[in-house]
Amino acid sequence: MSYSIDQLLPSLQSLGLWTYWVLALFAFLEATIVTGIIAPGGLVVIAGGVLAQRGYVDFFDMAWFVAAGAVIGSELSFYLGRVASNGLKRKTAYASSRHIVRAKDLLDTYGGFAIVIGRFFGPLSAFVPFSAAMAGMRQRRFQMWNLLSAVPYALILPAVGYFSGHAIGILGAAAPRLIAVGATTLIVIMVLWLVIRRVFRSLPLLAEIGRSLAAGFGNRPFIRAMLDQHSGLSSFLTARFRTGQFLGLTATLLVVLFIYIAGAWAESVYDFMGSGGVISTDTRIANILYTMRDPNLITVFTWITDAGGRHGVIPMLIGATVGLLILRRFDLLTGLWIAAIGNQATVTLLKSFFSRPRSTLGYFVETSGSFPSGHAAGSVAVWAMLFYLAWRVRVLSAATAATLAVTMVFLIGLSRVYLIEHYVSDVVNGYLVGAVWLILGIAFCEWRRIAPVAPVGIIRKRTAAFSVALALATTGYFAFNTASTLNPTLAPVLKTTTAPATLVQTGMLPDTTQTLTGVVRQKVNLVVTAPDEKQLKDMMNAAGWDLAPIPGPFRMMTAVVDEWTGRPVSDPVVIPTFWNDRPNKLAFAQTTTLDTADTPVLHARFWDSRFRLESGQVVYVAAITRERQLDGVNEESITPDTGAITETALRQLAANLAGAGAGTYVLR
Repeated sequence: MSYSIDQLLPSLQSLGLWTYWVLALFAFLEATIVTGIIAPGGLVVIAGGVLAQRGYVDFFDMAWFVAAGAVIGSELSFYLGRVASNGLKRKTAYASSRHIVRAKDLLDTYGGFAIVIGRFFGPLSAFVPFSAAMAGMRQRRFQMWNLLSAVPYALILPAVGYFSGHAIGILGAAAPRLIAVGATTLIVIMVLWLVIRRVFRSLPLLAEIGRSLAAGFGNRPFIRAMLDQHSGLSSFLTARFRTGQFLGLTATLLVVLFIYIAGAWAESVYDFMGSGGVISTDTRIANILYTMRDPNLITVFTWITDAGGRHGVIPMLIGATVGLLILRRFDLLTGLWIAAIGNQATVTLLKSFFSRPRSTLGYFVETSGSFPSGHAAGSVAVWAMLFYLAWRVRVLSAATAATLAVTMVFLIGLSRVYLIEHYVSDVVNGYLVGAVWLILGIAFCEWRRIAPVAPVGIIRKRTAAFSVALALATTGYFAFNTASTLNPTLAPVLKTTTAPATLVQTGMLPDTTQTLTGVVRQKVNLVVTAPDEKQLKDMMNAAGWDLAPIPGPFRMMTAVVDEWTGRPVSDPVVIPTFWNDRPNKLAFAQTTTLDTADTPVLHARFWDSRFRLESGQVVYVAAITRERQLDGVNEESITPDTGAITETALRQLAANLAGAGAGTYVLR
């Protein structure tokens, strides 16, 4: 590949792609003092390198955006460090923070080079510039090191993702569905837990930094003059940040969060109604997940989805209601039912208004509208509210309650998407609807919260705990024992008197194959009729082709070693490809003892078209390609002509199959 000046400077096309801006945003957030504790910028930038390897973004364009975001974020952290320096140095949480201690140690040991080192260690990316300003580093010196540090950060981390992309593609193509989906779910949950843990551990530090920044800005002559000139406004703003009363900081945070969530909900509705891209993305993800169904995953996600439906929500509402009545916490009880009733009424109205049909790929039969997801909304409005109440009655710590709530919400939403009971946009919108009512419910609880709480006898506590435990047991019973009506897994088999080839030629069946992510692979070039799958296997074997089983991770890694060393291929490896949103039913490789892993060989992939002739013969569509055994892993190199074979070779295979008793129709 040649590198021109266009690849060394951000192209105009790149500026129009949101992916680059997202990567820059996460680099900025990680380098900024307040958000650096939360934002996993390094992981996102590494993921950007994987995207570059897969061909979705340009590596050097991405590096420019990442570097710019990191530089701007560090500049902001340095500036805020100067503002907060007067009132923060002797604060307890600041002085004892492990992030501050590590940042100071790096600065004492390495000087300005500490800024380069800190770039690669998460929150230190923000705390080193902040601490440098607190220590009195000159701005010009900091800016020099800031610019220098952004270069290795924007190149090394994406490079890690880039060189990992090939291995990830291989494992992704070969991993069993259980491992692929299960591992992804566990990774997301672990990242969520890490972020929540960081947030709660850093709250005292963030509070001290916030107060010091407010004091620092407030002491600026220009701002002080404005505050003195508008004393009424100053008093109002000061009251909005007071702690210890609902109409202070608590109400301010809830109002800001409510406005943000309501705005995000309105934007999601606008995107759904006005953007065809949302619909196509929803459909593509649903089709991909349909091909990744696994019986064990279906069982687990069925249990989870039942917990988010009426079988889980109603028992928990009853149990929590009884428990709160016993504890005489009418303030919390009212907030719970505000969230639950308001959420259900809103979801019902929105489903009726939008009337979005359910996906035909859904595992269970559902009759209500698809947009928004009631399960997703209920997971936030009810389940998250229940964990909030558990914190308020001192059953769980704040960190534990938040962790369990986020995990429950994520799993219920994921279960709806995996079972294709809802599209992704349905779940996102449902989350936002539930969040609106969660905020309103919490606002009522905080407004009417009883303080101090009257002591409750041990018998009342145990009785309340028993009612909640009974509700949990009831939820579990329904989740494990409920049998819902299932949708048919595929469209019914169709009889046809039409010539098999015309099914593709007239557009009744798709004429192209695709990769997992929808990249066009190749046109269908052969239609075959055979009595059944076993007979087709026998016919292909008689024609000189070897059956290629679905490749597993071990076989794929062996193929990689074969490719690197140039050793002969022991067993054929054919990467799965999709037609009509389904992976190939059968795969074959032409029998040979001379080819190595890096030598192109003929591969044949077959799909059951779901059509049958009047005689009962199955109509299969096939794509015959000439490719290396690992072609199809790197999707950025795939074009509609990838693997195209000569008509002579194609007709030879058709003749061989016809000689074995199959009906064959060549498409060119």
